[in-house]
This record gives sequence, C-alpha cells and structure tokens, in this order.
Amino acid sequence: PGGAKLHMQSLGALAHFDFNQANAYAYEQALLTIRQLRLPMAAVEEQFRRMVFNIVARNQDDHVKNIAFLMNQQGEWSLAPAFDVTYSYNPSGSWTATHQMTLNGKRDGFTREDFAACSKAGLMKRGRAAAIHEEVQAAVKRWPEFAAEARLADDWRDMIRKTHRLSLPKP
Repeated sequence: PGGAKLHMQSLGALAHFDFNQANAYAYEQALLTIRQLRLPMAAVEEQFRRMVFNIVARNQDDHVKNIAFLMNQQGEWSLAPAFDVTYSYNPSGSWTATHQMTLNGKRDGFTREDFAACSKAGLMKRGRAAAIHEEVQAAVKRWPEFAAEARLADDWRDMIRKTHRLSLPKP
C-alpha cells in the first residue's frame, strides 16, 4: 500500500517446515498457524477456500512455501494474497502425482468428511466448510468458460476438466 515495503514469510519459514518433505505437513497446520497469528476468522476461511480450490482444481504443487503472510509497518500479520495458483497435476510426476500438503492425513482420495474435519481444526462455524466447498465447486465448474476466454486449446481444456474433483464421495 502506498509503495511501502512489507515483510513476507512463507508458512514454511514461520513454522520451520521443510518444503522438500512432501506429506510431512498438513492444511490443518496452516489453519493453526493462522490462529496462532491471531488473524481473523476471515483469514482462516480464506485459507480454507484456497485449500478447497487446490484440491478441486488440481493444484497439487501446494507446498508450505505457497502459503505466505505479510507483516505491516505496525508489526501486524495478515494472510498474503494467493500466488502460484495453477493447474498442476501429473499422475506420473514425482511432485504432482498427489498433493504436497495433506488434508485429514490424506494426499488423495478425499471425501467431504475430510473437509469437515479440517474445518473443525480451524474452529470454523458449522456449515461454513460445506458452503465454501459449494462456492469453489461452482467456480471450477465454469472452467470451460475461463478456458475459452483464455483461448486454451480444446484438447487441453477437456483434459484438465476431466481431472477436476467436482464430486467427492461421502464417507
């Protein structure tokens, strides 16, 4: 704001997490860090929304350096704007075959209950997880529109669409 510099730290740096250790860290830990920084519930819900997007839209390069926090001149922390948000799924890739961060102990095979369990860890109000999940799903369902606007080739559009997690099983 106003050209002033802001201090930025990744979740990995703040919590001393090694981003090279896939499967070692969880989205629940990200929400806990937000709570420990005493950020408002809006920040918890925003990070939850980003997590849902990563899982539904297949941004599987979701490691602890891709969540960050900003400190203003008064020493107050806030959740940084989202960055490195892109489709990142390769079933034979060493880093992108599954998610780098876990949700309810899983890197794949998610259910709606996994999201509900995570929302409890973030102390979110009842019903917020389901509402956020529905909002994100509605946005991701519009993928063909966004792909057309970006003039993405039809074969890429269709390949990506087929990998979206638009219907998660109930436990």
